[in-house]
Amino acid sequence: MDTATDMGTNMKLDRLFPAAHLAAMVAAYLCAQSIQAQQISGSVLSESSTATGSQPAFLGGNNMGSGDGRAFIITPRITLGETWSDNVRLNAGSTGSKESGFITELAPGVRVDARTARLKAYFDYSLRGQFYSTPSGYSRTQNQLNTFGTLEAVSNWLYVDFSGIIAQQAISAFGTQSPGSANINNNTTETSTYRLSPYIRGQVAGVAEYLLRYNYSTTHANASIASDVDLAEWVGQLRGSTPFQSLRWALDASQQTAEYSYGRKTDSDRFTASATYIVVPQFRVTFSGGQEANNYASVDKESHTTHGYGFDWNPTERTQISAFRDKRFFGDGHRYTVNQRFPLSSISYSDTKDVSILPNQFTSVGMGTVFDLFKQICRQQLASQLPDPIQLDIAANNCASVLSAASGVSASTPVTSSFLSSRATIQRRQQLALAVQGVRNTLTIMFNRNESDSILASDSIQDDFYRNSVNSIKQRGVSISLAHQLSGLTTANLTASRQESTGTGTTALKATTTLYQGGISTKLGPKTTGSLNVRHSKFDSSTNPYTENAVIGMLSVLF
Repeated sequence: MDTATDMGTNMKLDRLFPAAHLAAMVAAYLCAQSIQAQQISGSVLSESSTATGSQPAFLGGNNMGSGDGRAFIITPRITLGETWSDNVRLNAGSTGSKESGFITELAPGVRVDARTARLKAYFDYSLRGQFYSTPSGYSRTQNQLNTFGTLEAVSNWLYVDFSGIIAQQAISAFGTQSPGSANINNNTTETSTYRLSPYIRGQVAGVAEYLLRYNYSTTHANASIASDVDLAEWVGQLRGSTPFQSLRWALDASQQTAEYSYGRKTDSDRFTASATYIVVPQFRVTFSGGQEANNYASVDKESHTTHGYGFDWNPTERTQISAFRDKRFFGDGHRYTVNQRFPLSSISYSDTKDVSILPNQFTSVGMGTVFDLFKQICRQQLASQLPDPIQLDIAANNCASVLSAASGVSASTPVTSSFLSSRATIQRRQQLALAVQGVRNTLTIMFNRNESDSILASDSIQDDFYRNSVNSIKQRGVSISLAHQLSGLTTANLTASRQESTGTGTTALKATTTLYQGGISTKLGPKTTGSLNVRHSKFDSSTNPYTENAVIGMLSVLF
């Protein structure tokens, strides 16, 4: 098997003896005991935001923020990792030929927080080089990116939103699922999505507000069997008040075009008029009606009328409840959200049913990746302590980075499992996140359930639906993470997760992934942290089941 296919960049590397790898792994965790971190001139990262081994509390308040008013906070870093796995090449599991070996990782990276009068942005990027003892001489690189921001190009009129994500993505929901990014797996590919969205907003004669936005995104997968997706969309909105103080109106229109490299082009137009009545300041109801036309389920566009209703209820500053249900061309669609913040905990729930164009982590807002989820939790907890939105955003970014590091889960890991598709689908996505903070403990529980149904008129597209002869794919999972502060410098963490994918149609498929991981992370210096984790994973399927055990050591230094 050519292990380099769609895996990254091949380079020659002399075979290292296991003893040398073991020494490197132990050194990655212990050698920094002798490192004396220096205060480098020009460093702009506060100590509280570097201590991934310190208390992972999202109640850190001002300690989590950057209150010095600097416009740019730039934090370079370098991470060294050593992993021993008894199953490096996961796809060999069905043959019974498990191969053990060592994986050395070197990952330089940089994080930038920008907060100027015109630019609000977050940027986090790392380039991960991976070197393998098995197979001999094999190596590759992986990119990780999470960035988003807004530029105010013309004061109070023209704005530009932008975002980018690079992550490792499962190609098939039923293929081999990876316990981490280091294992060799031909069902995983690097996928990138970039979005640019300029828009203008203002007022018309002081009686109405307008917004005109253009969205463009491009998604590319390295695997040759996966489809690229280009998405272009125009969105317009007018909204205003009426002589009745409690009654407001809005007009919304959109036109969207999606082009797949391996699928057919789809077009969608939609127009909606809505009225909102404010019953009391904390409660409002909305009714809508309109028309939509698309060719998702037919070769030519078909028109359908739509209508819906919903409410928004904010009984307290800690509680937000929103619900909307509408009649669509595919049946009933909806979006429900509940956010509740308690003094030492928070809970977030969302349930949506709509047309989906891209994989989950590229369309989810607020809960797409582990970083997004933790940031949402942090914002809820810190909102009452940091009323300034800029300070709150910086503090939430810092808090999310600390929590993801303490949990032992990569910040770019998708919260919801997904797969690559070359068609529009009807997707129902449910997510529940609970975070509980104690004096020394942080407990995070995440549930997810996703159901994707194919709606295209043509069924000859090479994706999961066609290759597996299914018309519906369901995925559900749970993840539980507990971080316990052993001391002011050291945190222990435990993580358990289970994910199940099932397919129904001409054939019935099922694949289940179970993972257990535990370890410790500690602050070895003002800017140096180390961690040591053990992992056990099991993948059950009819085609390529496997088990894997691993030991992972990491050393990270900030500059």
